[in-house]
Amino acid sequence: MMLSELLHLQPQYNDVKLLQGEHKAPPFKKLNPMGTVPVLQDGDFVVSESHAIMKYLVAVYGGDKSEALYPSDVRTRALVDQAMFFNAGVFFKAFIAVGQATFLGGITEPTRQHVQDIESSFEVVDAYVRARPYIAADHLTIADLAAGSTAATMHVFHKPDPDKFPHCAAWVSRLEEEPVFKTIMAPGVVYFSKLMHSLWKRNKENMNKK
Repeated sequence: MMLSELLHLQPQYNDVKLLQGEHKAPPFKKLNPMGTVPVLQDGDFVVSESHAIMKYLVAVYGGDKSEALYPSDVRTRALVDQAMFFNAGVFFKAFIAVGQATFLGGITEPTRQHVQDIESSFEVVDAYVRARPYIAADHLTIADLAAGSTAATMHVFHKPDPDKFPHCAAWVSRLEEEPVFKTIMAPGVVYFSKLMHSLWKRNKENMNKK
């Protein structure tokens, strides 16, 4: 959504009812066999997985913004890809582990192991941004949109300690000043925070009844 805003696109959004299992129903899995969101339909073309979607949107609709958002310089692009693969394979996994445990009713807050895994990811981000203001370059790229989305919502579970991870904390603060983070990401984080806290409250009440 933030990338669409940066590229001045106006996609039609269809709300997939995750809590009702709509993403696992046959019509949705025909679009995306993984049964995950997001999925992009562009005419007769369908692609899923947010990182692949962003690369596609930049390639097709990026125009004069494509070079900055996904640089063609081989080494810079490799760093963008590195950060995006880290986000998909490590950072987001640490995030989703808390969400899954919450939805299954097993926790009332992130566990010690969850926090340790999150901090391990913060340590990697801290190393990535030690020598540059953004995660893969000296300016905003799609890697910041990807990993920054994870970092912003991760705050609901655990924030990076500025004493332990000063570069990571500064990077997150820098992203929070970006207009698209203010208008799109911030309201999403507020909504997500309310949802998680309501589920933790429900889980606690259910545990007390046992």
